[in-house]
Amino acid sequence: MPGRLRTLPLALGLFMALPGCMNYTEVQVLGVREARLDRLDTRGLSATVAMEVANPNSYKITVQDPDVDLFLNDMAVGKATMDQAVVLAPDSTAIYQVPLQVAFSKEDGGVLPVLLMAALNRQMKLTAKGTVVGKARGLRKRFPLEVEHVLAPEGKNP
Repeated sequence: MPGRLRTLPLALGLFMALPGCMNYTEVQVLGVREARLDRLDTRGLSATVAMEVANPNSYKITVQDPDVDLFLNDMAVGKATMDQAVVLAPDSTAIYQVPLQVAFSKEDGGVLPVLLMAALNRQMKLTAKGTVVGKARGLRKRFPLEVEHVLAPEGKNP
């Protein structure tokens, strides 16, 4: 029994040191390549944002759990959620489709002007500000996220 007690601190020390051996280089959002408003009505909105992201790390990173405020034309419309996690491939730069959803509350009558602008086919600026969680090899880290893109009516470029 005493031999097992001596190896326990060594095993715990090695376990705690392992995450320190994993080198991490910051993931970079290189820009929004496209943003699409898939649904906008009195219940909420759904959008898909195509973001170019560089993951210089030798391991995949799963992005999830957003704490992101979504804005249309600089007006806060609610907290964004993701339908699914986004997995960043290791050692790569790629464009990822990020699905965002916002449910409007019943008290949110301020969304009506945004809906009217959409009905009139005017350009809208979609902005997302907040944080997301990145997970890799059992470790979690919260990262800042801020992206902005102008949504134009179909067939028109901003």
